[in-house]
Amino acid sequence: MTGSHGRRSRVTYGVVVLDADHSVDTVDGAPFDPPDGLRDFYGHPDTWPGDVLFAVPAGVTAGVAASGDEDAMRVVADAVRRLDGRCDVIVGGCGFFSGAWAHLDPAPRTPTLLSGFDLLDDALRATAAPVAVLSFSDGPAQRVLAGHPAADRIRVVGISPAGDWPLIGRPDWATAPAWTREGVEAGLREVLARELAPHGLLDGVGALVVECTIVPQFRAVLREFTPVPVFDVGTTAVALLA
Repeated sequence: MTGSHGRRSRVTYGVVVLDADHSVDTVDGAPFDPPDGLRDFYGHPDTWPGDVLFAVPAGVTAGVAASGDEDAMRVVADAVRRLDGRCDVIVGGCGFFSGAWAHLDPAPRTPTLLSGFDLLDDALRATAAPVAVLSFSDGPAQRVLAGHPAADRIRVVGISPAGDWPLIGRPDWATAPAWTREGVEAGLREVLARELAPHGLLDGVGALVVECTIVPQFRAVLREFTPVPVFDVGTTAVALLA
């Protein structure tokens, strides 16, 4: 949508989403009728307070993204380039898209937040205490962060073994869901309660960085357990354009 002087009357979010059974690339105008199970996730247009373009990096499923495969990250970088200049901000729909930065030279002209990992340095500056990363899978997140200069201050908390989280990484998770929101929320609560207990991974942290883009829709749950600042790319992107 544009105004009389060629400017958009609404902001446009460009979202790079994982390749799954429900995913549709809408950059070139393809119609998209999202399944009901996708509501409140990054891949649903109603999640964003503006217009949305979705770019799908072909073949980059959740498992492929978490593996850090370099060819897959090049495909993610290509998806970013297709959005560049066609929206007001570009947002990554998976934290493990951070590996695409190595293949984005020159950097996009459009402000881009590919991953919660992009916000980690801000979180580390915000507190002298340890910083926790909430990740779908702790192993891949630890691999990504192993060489970080402040690795000794970073604690990685994996969510996927709890509740219905193991059921949400499949390609058909939105078209044939075997999970429920109640089961996902229960799993998150289980992890938070365990790790906020004395000597848990969240005990004494000064900030949370959200890698998994499913977690932000449960910010109210996070707030029940901890008052520390929470950094996630979706909230940050919306704030940039507010």
